[in-house]
Amino acid sequence: DEKVKYKTEFMLPQEWAGRQIQLVFEAAFTEIHVEINGRKAGNGTYQGGFTRHTIDVSDRVFFGTKKNRLEVEVLKESTNPQVNLAERRADYWNFGGIWRPVFIIAKPVHNIQRVAIDAKADGHFMADVFLNQAVPGSSVCVDVIDSKGKKVATSPSCPISSDQTKVDFNAMNIRTWNAEQPNLYTAVFTLKDQQGKTVHVERQKFGFRTIEYRHSYAGDKEDGVFINGQKVIFKGVNRHSFRPETGRTLSKQKNIEDVLLIKSMNMNAVRLSHYPADPEFLDACDSLGLYVECEQPGWHNAHETIVGSQIVE
Repeated sequence: DEKVKYKTEFMLPQEWAGRQIQLVFEAAFTEIHVEINGRKAGNGTYQGGFTRHTIDVSDRVFFGTKKNRLEVEVLKESTNPQVNLAERRADYWNFGGIWRPVFIIAKPVHNIQRVAIDAKADGHFMADVFLNQAVPGSSVCVDVIDSKGKKVATSPSCPISSDQTKVDFNAMNIRTWNAEQPNLYTAVFTLKDQQGKTVHVERQKFGFRTIEYRHSYAGDKEDGVFINGQKVIFKGVNRHSFRPETGRTLSKQKNIEDVLLIKSMNMNAVRLSHYPADPEFLDACDSLGLYVECEQPGWHNAHETIVGSQIVE
């Protein structure tokens, strides 16, 4: 029944008025109840301690010189018994409280909510672009930028007809990503209004790579995993987000240290046991070269569908 209350005050720039304001909890154990300026924020309850939770607080905040008051109640044990079975009764140490960053994101009223990139080794670039709302006549396009800042490809302009739009085009003369040569590019997604004016820009790093699991049915032989057409033998470790001094709260430096340690042991892969790691750890795997098996929380016992589906999203 342990619980703790956090309180802080913050101010937002006046020029942010009229934008969509999102309050983001990167992770907190294990259930939180949020109020901003004395009003409940979000649906009231965030369950599951290992994943990001985003709340739209556009109608809860002040701008300019007036302070905002954020109050968060954190329950160490969830009020949902199945969440506790899935996340607190597994074979690792658990704590209570806010253990990853809490921050504000400001976006235009019409914006790119998130993107999902699938870029193949042959340069075939595909992405699902999710919008917070579809505006007839608007469009989205993508520029691919290499590590030196040079534009190497541009997609056709894709008209928006629904809240989810697919971008599909080919980039030429690209360098592929693998653990030995982790070549990264930046995809710049630009949302434009009916008049062709830029409304919102989102950037995401990615690599061109094709991952295949090949199986031969003759003699029930497994051919294995192929990266960019080449068979790869995985050598790796299970990794927890943990330090004796700070528990599950890790700095960017500590996340990078873990990737360098794994690489120094001549390994090429890591399994996230048993929950998504800090985004900074995943960024380090991308830039330094590690194959990652990412896991959803809930290992010994599963989450209920309604909670588990929110965690997956």
